Amino acid sequence: MKFTKLIALMSVLVSLSVLFGCSAGAGKKAKTASGDAASTVAAGDSILPAGPATPNPYLQNKPSVSRSVQQNFTDATRAMRNKQWVQAESLLQKVIAENNKLSGAYLNLGLVYRAQKEDKRAAQAFNDAIVANHTNLDAYNQLAILQREAGNFAGAETNYKKALSLWAFHPESHKNIAILYDLYMGKSAEALPHYEAYLQLLGGEDKQATSWIADLQRRLGIAPKPKAAAPAEAAPAEEPPAATEESPAPADSTTETPAEDVSDE
Repeated sequence: MKFTKLIALMSVLVSLSVLFGCSAGAGKKAKTASGDAASTVAAGDSILPAGPATPNPYLQNKPSVSRSVQQNFTDATRAMRNKQWVQAESLLQKVIAENNKLSGAYLNLGLVYRAQKEDKRAAQAFNDAIVANHTNLDAYNQLAILQREAGNFAGAETNYKKALSLWAFHPESHKNIAILYDLYMGKSAEALPHYEAYLQLLGGEDKQATSWIADLQRRLGIAPKPKAAAPAEAAPAEEPPAATEESPAPADSTTETPAEDVSDE
């Protein structure tokens, strides 16, 4: 199976709505982290819990922030998009100095360090993001990517599992742990249901994931499952940003563009 070499920076640039958290509102469709309507999962059809997707816990609270924090964060994300890493770091440090409870600021700071190949500082920032808000799924994923690249596969697996224990409907965690199992740990049979869960959460609309699953089924000697009827949409709930910001790239990797996604507190 051919995978595009996974780049070490997830497009996870946090947008304000995500950094500061969002509350689920009545009348909204439940959505996945990639922005697609979540499906109702039938028991036994996949490793996903049966029933409608629940809201991303990271997006359920909206802390109060000052105007200066909002402005510095906006300027920092703009600097990240322009790859102005020194400026972005300075602005994020100002955000943290004023409000050290904003998990998204630490997450983006970790991405800034990651872009400059300062992996130790990046790992610390991702850990700080988790301490500030233990439901920051992207922080677990970014930390796991660092661990996987350092050869600490068990540590990476643990962090992906932590993310999925917090929210079983997180597409990127399913994709990343599947890649870890398939390419790095020799656990292809365990990778398959996570690839399938990832594809299901995207509504079956991902040609690359579909090809990964088909290739893995062939290698495992498993006959492809018949296509199921289109699932019903879930009840009102809230979505995560685009992974965490925008649409993520092949996961245990990530595209290097600062994206807009991830929530806070």
